[in-house]
Amino acid sequence: MEIEIVNKKHVSIIAISGSIQSGDEHQLAEEIENNIPEKVVPKFVIDLKKVPFINSTALGVLLNIYKYIEKLNGRIVLSEPNDDVVKILGITKLSIFFEIFRSTEEAIESFDF
Repeated sequence: MEIEIVNKKHVSIIAISGSIQSGDEHQLAEEIENNIPEKVVPKFVIDLKKVPFINSTALGVLLNIYKYIEKLNGRIVLSEPNDDVVKILGITKLSIFFEIFRSTEEAIESFDF
Protein backbone atom coordinates (compact mmCIF):
# COMPACT_ATOMS: atom_id res chain seq x y z
CA MET A 1 0.00 0.00 0.00
CA GLU A 2 1.22 3.46 -0.91
CA ILE A 3 -0.22 6.75 0.34
CA GLU A 4 0.05 10.12 -1.34
CA ILE A 5 -1.35 13.26 0.26
CA VAL A 6 -2.23 16.33 -1.77
CA ASN A 7 -3.99 19.49 -0.62
CA LYS A 8 -6.49 21.08 -2.95
CA LYS A 9 -8.85 23.93 -2.06
CA HIS A 10 -8.16 23.42 1.68
CA VAL A 11 -9.08 19.73 1.42
CA SER A 12 -6.55 16.97 2.11
CA ILE A 13 -6.79 14.21 -0.48
CA ILE A 14 -5.41 10.90 0.72
CA ALA A 15 -4.77 8.80 -2.40
CA ILE A 16 -4.19 5.15 -1.59
CA SER A 17 -2.68 2.67 -4.05
CA GLY A 18 -2.81 -1.07 -3.44
CA SER A 19 -4.71 -3.32 -1.09
CA ILE A 20 -5.20 -2.21 2.50
CA GLN A 21 -4.26 -5.36 4.39
CA SER A 22 -2.99 -6.43 7.78
CA GLY A 23 -0.27 -4.12 9.01
CA ASP A 24 -1.15 -1.30 6.60
CA GLU A 25 -4.03 0.05 8.68
CA HIS A 26 -1.85 1.74 11.25
CA GLN A 27 0.24 3.45 8.57
CA LEU A 28 -2.99 4.83 7.10
CA ALA A 29 -4.19 6.11 10.48
CA GLU A 30 -0.80 7.66 11.20
CA GLU A 31 -0.64 9.43 7.82
CA ILE A 32 -4.10 10.93 8.31
CA GLU A 33 -3.46 11.96 11.91
CA ASN A 34 -0.18 13.61 10.91
CA ASN A 35 -2.03 15.66 8.30
CA ILE A 36 -4.78 17.06 10.52
CA PRO A 37 -4.11 20.79 10.58
CA GLU A 38 -4.09 22.56 13.94
CA LYS A 39 -6.86 25.07 14.63
CA VAL A 40 -8.50 24.33 11.26
CA VAL A 41 -11.59 22.22 10.65
CA PRO A 42 -10.22 19.09 8.93
CA LYS A 43 -11.54 18.18 5.49
CA PHE A 44 -10.47 14.86 3.99
CA VAL A 45 -11.16 12.88 0.85
CA ILE A 46 -9.96 9.29 0.88
CA ASP A 47 -9.35 8.42 -2.78
CA LEU A 48 -9.86 4.67 -3.15
CA LYS A 49 -9.76 4.32 -6.94
CA LYS A 50 -6.51 2.30 -6.81
CA VAL A 51 -7.56 0.10 -3.87
CA PRO A 52 -8.67 -3.36 -5.01
CA PHE A 53 -9.25 -4.73 -1.50
CA ILE A 54 -9.80 -3.47 2.04
CA ASN A 55 -9.84 -5.73 5.10
CA SER A 56 -12.00 -5.51 8.21
CA THR A 57 -9.22 -4.04 10.35
CA ALA A 58 -8.73 -1.22 7.84
CA LEU A 59 -12.50 -0.60 7.91
CA GLY A 60 -12.23 -0.25 11.69
CA VAL A 61 -9.37 2.22 11.28
CA LEU A 62 -11.44 4.28 8.80
CA LEU A 63 -14.33 4.30 11.27
CA ASN A 64 -12.06 5.44 14.12
CA ILE A 65 -10.64 8.18 11.90
CA TYR A 66 -14.18 9.20 10.95
CA LYS A 67 -15.16 9.50 14.62
CA TYR A 68 -12.02 11.49 15.45
CA ILE A 69 -12.55 13.91 12.54
CA GLU A 70 -16.22 14.28 13.53
CA LYS A 71 -15.18 15.29 17.08
CA LEU A 72 -13.10 18.05 15.51
CA ASN A 73 -16.21 19.17 13.58
CA GLY A 74 -14.48 18.07 10.39
CA ARG A 75 -15.61 15.89 7.54
CA ILE A 76 -14.15 12.86 5.78
CA VAL A 77 -15.58 11.33 2.61
CA LEU A 78 -14.62 8.52 0.25
CA SER A 79 -14.13 8.77 -3.49
CA GLU A 80 -14.04 6.25 -6.31
CA PRO A 81 -14.21 2.93 -4.41
CA ASN A 82 -14.59 -0.12 -6.63
CA ASP A 83 -17.68 -2.33 -6.48
CA ASP A 84 -16.06 -4.79 -4.04
CA VAL A 85 -15.16 -2.03 -1.57
CA VAL A 86 -18.66 -0.52 -1.87
CA LYS A 87 -20.12 -3.97 -1.21
CA ILE A 88 -17.98 -4.41 1.92
CA LEU A 89 -18.99 -0.94 3.16
CA GLY A 90 -22.63 -1.90 2.64
CA ILE A 91 -22.38 -5.31 4.31
CA THR A 92 -20.64 -3.82 7.35
CA LYS A 93 -23.12 -0.90 7.45
CA LEU A 94 -20.22 1.58 7.29
CA SER A 95 -21.82 3.17 4.24
CA ILE A 96 -24.15 5.01 6.65
CA PHE A 97 -21.14 6.89 8.04
CA PHE A 98 -19.22 7.67 4.87
CA GLU A 99 -20.42 9.71 1.95
CA ILE A 100 -19.21 8.06 -1.24
CA PHE A 101 -18.51 10.04 -4.41
CA ARG A 102 -17.94 8.82 -7.97
CA SER A 103 -14.98 11.14 -8.46
CA THR A 104 -12.46 12.92 -6.30
CA GLU A 105 -13.44 16.23 -7.90
CA GLU A 106 -17.09 15.69 -6.89
CA ALA A 107 -15.93 14.90 -3.37
CA ILE A 108 -13.85 18.08 -3.16
CA GLU A 109 -16.70 20.21 -4.50
CA SER A 110 -19.03 18.77 -1.83
CA PHE A 111 -17.19 20.72 0.85
CA ASP A 112 -18.38 24.17 1.86
CA PHE A 113 -15.64 26.71 1.41
